[in-house]
Amino acid sequence: MVYEHAAERFLKALDATLAPDMVRGVYVVGSAALGGWQPGRSDLDVLVVIDRPMTETDLAMVGEMHTLLESTRADDEPHSDGHYVTPNLLGARTEATVPFSVDGVFKTEGGTTDPVLWAILDRHGVTLHGPTASELKVAPDPAWLREWNHGNLESYWRTHTNYRAQLSERNPASPIDPYLLAWEVTGPGRLHATIATGDIISKEASADYTAGLFPEYADLCAKAKAYRAGEAAVTCTAAEALRAIDLVEAVCNSAKELP
Repeated sequence: MVYEHAAERFLKALDATLAPDMVRGVYVVGSAALGGWQPGRSDLDVLVVIDRPMTETDLAMVGEMHTLLESTRADDEPHSDGHYVTPNLLGARTEATVPFSVDGVFKTEGGTTDPVLWAILDRHGVTLHGPTASELKVAPDPAWLREWNHGNLESYWRTHTNYRAQLSERNPASPIDPYLLAWEVTGPGRLHATIATGDIISKEASADYTAGLFPEYADLCAKAKAYRAGEAAVTCTAAEALRAIDLVEAVCNSAKELP
């Protein structure tokens, strides 16, 4: 399956749920926009621009829409995830939360936006409805983009070193879900690349980028990339997971040296 089919399915459901004049724009972001969408691995990430905040009735209808999309999707179809924002929040540096969906589950509040989302939308966003993504003028300030990525590496990714104790107690040859390997190996490198170059890269590109930074972990990067490509034979052991945590720490330490 290609992501366009999933996007068309989402757009059709949205059209049947909210009044046409309420939806100002619908944009594909995430891995699909970055050219890294993988069937069976990637979700469909969208940004929906709505004319006004949703009422309780609107929220209930959108929640039912996401429930239906999730319950009727085929095994090879992605979750429909994304954020619902009003025009005043486009590109904004704000702590306001918005309705959102993650893993196909809709939540009426709690979603946050960040400069990475705005950078992807501005540079790579795929327009499904409304003005073209580049017309929205949501490019974040480069300093904010670097600051956010530095902060996320320290507040989220570095805390994963706490998994060492649990992994160390396991038999080194015991199996670990390779999804976790791919997550740990490709995630921090994306942020490092943005801090170092200003670019926003896909998970697949991150595997190559990270292998270039730390050749001693090239084998793990190759495994992560193969998993992202859908190779079912990819496996992971507790020993490899421990090395992946070492890599996370190495990326965080390297990024800390960057301005």
